[in-house]
Amino acid sequence: MNKFFSIFTFLSLMLCAFGQPNADQVQSRIEGTSRTQSSLPSQTANSPTTAVADTAESDTGAQRPVSLTDGEISAFFGYDTKYFYRSNPLAQDGDLSQVETDMWTNTFFAGLSSVIESDKGVYTPYINSAYTVNDYLIDDLGDFNYNTSHISTGLFYYYGGTATYYAKIDYNMDKSTEFDTEDFSEFFPQIGMLTSFQPSTNFALRSTLGFGYHYTKITATGSTRPEDLLDNFEVYALLSPSIPSFPLLETVGLTYRLSYQNYDNGAYSNREDFSHSILSKYELPLFESDAPDLYLYSIYSLRNSNDNTFDYKSVDAGFGLSLMARF
Repeated sequence: MNKFFSIFTFLSLMLCAFGQPNADQVQSRIEGTSRTQSSLPSQTANSPTTAVADTAESDTGAQRPVSLTDGEISAFFGYDTKYFYRSNPLAQDGDLSQVETDMWTNTFFAGLSSVIESDKGVYTPYINSAYTVNDYLIDDLGDFNYNTSHISTGLFYYYGGTATYYAKIDYNMDKSTEFDTEDFSEFFPQIGMLTSFQPSTNFALRSTLGFGYHYTKITATGSTRPEDLLDNFEVYALLSPSIPSFPLLETVGLTYRLSYQNYDNGAYSNREDFSHSILSKYELPLFESDAPDLYLYSIYSLRNSNDNTFDYKSVDAGFGLSLMARF
């Protein structure tokens, strides 16, 4: 059944230039889209499409998910634009390069947070949002252009030691640019922690560890593909090494992301995926600001499934410009 589904999706892709993409084509694109892990600062390897705020450190040593001013409330807003190459935009099984395309994305983002300090710890409630326009720059994929809405809200809390904990809910929604249809939406409640391991003076590892459940909705097309087909439980880790004797590692901002996903419904029952991605990002300040404005980045993504028809690999590489104001 899954092999037939994969073959049908591939054949449909070859015909997409002749009409509106069908549900199988759209689902293939959805599964190849990296969903943002907003508010996990400097650790966001699955989210090249959404800007996040920097981590700051309070007087009590707490890692904070947003950059805070001296007042009780801090806010930011900004704009990010990226032009990049993507080798496998529809996450097809097989070669690294399939239906290659250049992409152009434009993101408008904003956030609001506060800090609450008490004898027991430091608490940082926040809300972030982003709206992204995603354009494929080859004609055969033009009908797949889509806009993404993202909202994240939650709480970071610090009780002492090296870890900051969080509980949050992310909302994501994709809407077709060409056909004005809602192709995908999800709520993703999750909990986790940010911490740093330093076994020696020569090595440190910043990490984010978390888990949650994706409550999703797509267009249903029968009992084997219900609207909650993409529901899954996910456990993820983001790791950023630091080696003082190897400064190039800091310069390129290397981050590795690993996740495990277990699906429940329809034709995806008992599906299990392990996904890997490696992100490097080199930042170049153009103007006087708190954050670099111009950056170069690359991402290598790999998915291994217990059903190899869902395996894929892909590369993104390009440059971007990000502008942000804080107040």
